[in-house]
Amino acid sequence: MVGSATADAFDLPDLVAASSSFTPCFNSHYARAMADCRAWLVSREALGAQTEAILVNADMERLCAMCYPSAPYDRFRAVCDFVCILVVVDEVCDTQSGVEAYTTGQSFLNALREPNWDDGSKLARITREFRASLGNWIDTDGGKRFINVCESYIACVVEEANLRERGEVLSVEAYENLRRENSAVRPCASIMEFSLGISLPNHVFANEHFMAVYWSVIDMVCWANDVYSYAVEYQYGLEGNNVVTVLMSERNIDLQAASDHVGEYYESLVKKHWAAREVLRGQTFGSAELDSQVQLYVEELAHWTIGNIMWSFEIRRYFGDEAKKVKESRRVVVKAKEQRDMITELV
Repeated sequence: MVGSATADAFDLPDLVAASSSFTPCFNSHYARAMADCRAWLVSREALGAQTEAILVNADMERLCAMCYPSAPYDRFRAVCDFVCILVVVDEVCDTQSGVEAYTTGQSFLNALREPNWDDGSKLARITREFRASLGNWIDTDGGKRFINVCESYIACVVEEANLRERGEVLSVEAYENLRRENSAVRPCASIMEFSLGISLPNHVFANEHFMAVYWSVIDMVCWANDVYSYAVEYQYGLEGNNVVTVLMSERNIDLQAASDHVGEYYESLVKKHWAAREVLRGQTFGSAELDSQVQLYVEELAHWTIGNIMWSFEIRRYFGDEAKKVKESRRVVVKAKEQRDMITELV
């Protein structure tokens, strides 16, 4: 049974302070890419009549600007398109059954795998158009890995829908494994190679020190996102897929204690990240050029940590019009549950 909030408000952990070792950056192409990306998705009616409102509320292009600051316009625009497609998938699947989410996911994946695949859906069309912007990169090691990661993402989105149908809350360990995949952070990390104009060979991702850096970033983003999004997810009955709920359920603790634990764990991840980065600097992957590309990727990936946090307080998605106030006070009000509007215009 999905756990419930036991208080009408709680204090967020100070993740801004915990992330002070990371430097905020911003891509100068944000305004142009944002306008172009939104115009494209609105013209395609990606989420029906709600498309523009949802995109404005999320402002994923701003998140991209903070997390892919080095990308030139064309690559940055493609990244924005992809991340906004993930919003489409997320918005639709959040209200679907496991069977329905599987169908949605296959529409996305098939269009990503095959350049001419079409089931007549809006999702397939925008995914196909995005795929074309990747050019030959899709056939590189990085591109193939990107598709594999997207497949894992969709599989776990479907599992999330099944869990939601059953009202089941996972253990912390099981949830962490699921969350790493269904959060969409890994697909975003994978397309970062494209944004940098590189394709890392597979043996880089077999290096334990590289992966320690990689997973520390993925987990920091996931845990931060969960505590920031908890109140709004609770409001719409989606809190089962949130580490705050999982902690309350497994450890029989209240909402504030769960939030505090997120902060403590996040701080431990920051320490693990920098320790792994230090070891990685002494590693070689076979050539000076590849070593340089690995360091470039790691430096860019790290922008996701502070970028995700700063973005969360600059949009309405999690805290509405109170975002600035919440950032200062760290106090979040948990509102009563209400019915969420369903997206019914995907196909």
